[in-house]
This record gives sequence, C-alpha cells and structure tokens, in this order.
Amino acid sequence: MLTAGCGSTPTSGGIGGDGDGGLERMAVAGDWNSIAISSVNCTTRSDACAKAYATKGDACLRLAIEQPQSASAKDSRMRELLDCAEDGYRKALLKQPSSTAPSRLSYHGGLLLTLSERRNRLDDGVKEKKLDRENEKLLIAAQDARREAPGSALGFLYGASAHVYRATLRPRGRDRCSDLRQAEAMLQRSPSPPRELVAEQERIRALTQRQLRENSCPRITRR
Repeated sequence: MLTAGCGSTPTSGGIGGDGDGGLERMAVAGDWNSIAISSVNCTTRSDACAKAYATKGDACLRLAIEQPQSASAKDSRMRELLDCAEDGYRKALLKQPSSTAPSRLSYHGGLLLTLSERRNRLDDGVKEKKLDRENEKLLIAAQDARREAPGSALGFLYGASAHVYRATLRPRGRDRCSDLRQAEAMLQRSPSPPRELVAEQERIRALTQRQLRENSCPRITRR
C-alpha cells in the first residue's frame, strides 16, 4: 500500500480509469503531484475503476505524510490532501465489484491510515467534539475492515488504537476503563500482524496496559 497526497490545482485532463493507463504511468514515474491533481472520471463498478481511485488516494496520502510534522490537519494544504486521500479510498471500496477481491484489503488499509493521520494531525487547539468525531470515523472504518477481512490485523490494530484514544478523551479514572478493556480484547483477538506492524502492535499493547494500571481499572474475572 502506498502512502500519498492530493493537489489543489485543477487539471484539464481527466482519467477514465477503465483501461486508461495514465495513472499507472504517472505512478511508475513517481509523479504523485500530477496524479493528485488529475480527476478520475470513471463511474462503473470495476477493478480498473476502483484501482484508479485508489491510485489517486495513494498519491494524496503520500503527499500528506510528506508534509512537515508541524503541519496540522486544519492547514488548508493538509486538509485538501487528506480529503483527497479519504475520497479516493472510499470510492475505490465502492467501485470494487467483488467483496472478496484481495485489493479491498489495501483500500481499507489506505483509508485507515488516512483517518489515523488526520486524527493525529489535529492540534491541541481543536475542540474535544471534533477530536471525538474524527476518532469515531476511524473506529467505524476499523470495524468495516474487521468485518470484510477478519484474517487481517489491520482492523484490529486501528480499532484498538481508536479505543485507547477515545479513552484518553474521558476524565481520568474508571470512566476510561471500558474503552481500554475493548482495546485489550481487540489486541488479544487480532491475527498476527505483518512484520512492519509488529512494533506498532506492541506499542499499542504497552500503552493499553499502562493506561489500565494508571486508571485503576478492575481486573475482569472469568467464571
């Protein structure tokens, strides 16, 4: 799965998607900015159309991640890039005609990474309601990924991350425990992650356990 970003300058040329190799050629060349400012015009539910939208999502997310760490999701450029990436992946999932196509997992992964990036780029001045709203979008997307691809760790890891994040929006103490326990259970049920996500899984697991201790969450006793 590529990571990418989206441009804000309009383009005169659109990409049809069905049988049009324009996006693929630009992707091979690493021309992410050109992809980001291209319009995808296909409307059919087909592998080619879904791939075209996903390629644009990839380009937009890549450019977003390349923005300075100080760039907030409220900045116009960053917001445009993340909106572009989210739109691309959602349309890719919509246009993919087969619910069992292997490509759907990469589209889910792109969407999850986009939503996580948006949430994590919100600065301290953002109101709690907006933080919660963006995190809820990630929770729902992770649930969709778990439903469609229960054999993948992606939906479990992003879901656990979202539950821990939601817990931190609540007052310290036992109000946080329900979400923390849900994160703990999700990590326990998760399939083994790919090698590149093992460290992230351990980070979320350690954070969850620390939060459970610090908030004096009672142990769950099984009969």
